[in-house]
Amino acid sequence: MSLDTDALVLAISMVFQIETLLWMAAGIAVGVGVGAMPGLQSSTAVALMLPLTFNMPVATALGLLIGLYKGSVYGGSISAISFATPGAPESAATVADGNALMRRGKGKKALHMALYSSVTADFLSDVLTILMAPALALIALKFGPSERSWVLILAITLIGALSGRKLAKGMFSAVLGLYIGTMGSDPIGLVPRNNFDLWWLRDGIPLPPLVIGVFAMSMVFQELLRPEVVGAGKEKLADVATLLKSKSEGLKLHEFLRCWKEIGIGLGVGSFVGLLPGLGATVGAFLSYAVAKQASPNKGIGDGALEGVAAAEAGNNATVGPTLVPLIAFGIPGSATAALIGGALVMQGATPSPRMFTLFPEIIYSLFIILLVGNVANLFIGRFFAGIYARLGEVPRRYLIPLIGLMAVMGTYAYQQNPYHVIIMLVMGLIGLGFRLFRIPEAPLVIAFMIAPLAEKNLRKAHLISGEDWITTLFNSPLSIGLAAACALSLYVSIRFQIASRVRAGGGTE
Repeated sequence: MSLDTDALVLAISMVFQIETLLWMAAGIAVGVGVGAMPGLQSSTAVALMLPLTFNMPVATALGLLIGLYKGSVYGGSISAISFATPGAPESAATVADGNALMRRGKGKKALHMALYSSVTADFLSDVLTILMAPALALIALKFGPSERSWVLILAITLIGALSGRKLAKGMFSAVLGLYIGTMGSDPIGLVPRNNFDLWWLRDGIPLPPLVIGVFAMSMVFQELLRPEVVGAGKEKLADVATLLKSKSEGLKLHEFLRCWKEIGIGLGVGSFVGLLPGLGATVGAFLSYAVAKQASPNKGIGDGALEGVAAAEAGNNATVGPTLVPLIAFGIPGSATAALIGGALVMQGATPSPRMFTLFPEIIYSLFIILLVGNVANLFIGRFFAGIYARLGEVPRRYLIPLIGLMAVMGTYAYQQNPYHVIIMLVMGLIGLGFRLFRIPEAPLVIAFMIAPLAEKNLRKAHLISGEDWITTLFNSPLSIGLAAACALSLYVSIRFQIASRVRAGGGTE
């Protein structure tokens, strides 16, 4: 696609407004704090802040949400290194080496390495995102309704295939998401369906109540089931702020450059993982860490090596930009957080699809610029305020949980001032609680929920255009047949992997 200079100039003016820059910085600042607090995740933070974007300009909304995303993925490393308690699941791979370095008096080096490797991999993966997305969107524009339907179906099968040992749980989550996505009215005939004869479900379930319930309210319900939430006291934690201000040696340039190989592995693996729907930063971190450990067996990764910190943090942060590629190129969210960002775009009147590059080029360019500029803010905030964020681990959860619950209710009601949306959010919170208790992944539900109306619309459109039976409609071109074969292959591979995992585990199941 050719560069639209007018749209680029407009995007630059939109992003570099004081309001947008301040909200982006605020998003990163809050995101790092969320990441540093054990138990919170980027998807929870973005879901809670989503209502704030309803009346914002689109660039400002993107700045806030992408800032939250970037900040929270990095922020988990602070508590992982300082207290051996990962603030977010994607930072769990950092614990072994990061906390070992902290115990040996090299915590300052570990914290600096986590920051610099995170920002480096994030920036380079953002560049890859900017290069890949337009090319993939150009290909997607040539797809007809049948081909687009198969791409969406392939995304759903990949969600299950990439759930590892949780294949059945991943597929259950995706199927439930598809069902919820069909609630409301038939998109062609406008006939009510799946609404349990409730008039306030005739328009379906909006995205904000669903995601706030599944990610935020479910955590509140789960914490209420734990008696320690009420009486938990404050733990004595290391004074990281004093450590960072001390004259102890920080990370040297040659030490950072020595880890170029591990950062490169994290960049490559993380970027690839980010492109695949349903995986996310946690898989990127652990896979990068495992590959780096195999590639550098003599560097002591796992026993307190800077290389281990670099690989894990590069791997999880490198997923941030690429996870948006399938969203803007195909309309398929790459992760739960990407789905929330896509939902914000929908509410701004810009439905994610390859046509965004021609219909809303200024929004695409704004997103690209925010991805790059956000790294600068992340570097600054992480470099000078890591000690303050480490203290957030001392906040008792008995204060935090009621605040999250209040924000969930207020944010849901603020969407359209509809009290029934609060009921939907609470029901989704109970569903999310069940997911947490039975360890069912939430991401497939949200991704499938967003895919459902797109898949149905394309299937119906393909059928109307062809005027033939469904077999002819679905297999009307070599590309359609190839995509159908890819769907079958992904299911076959996932089932074989599931069987092999059970055999290795001696018949145990997840």
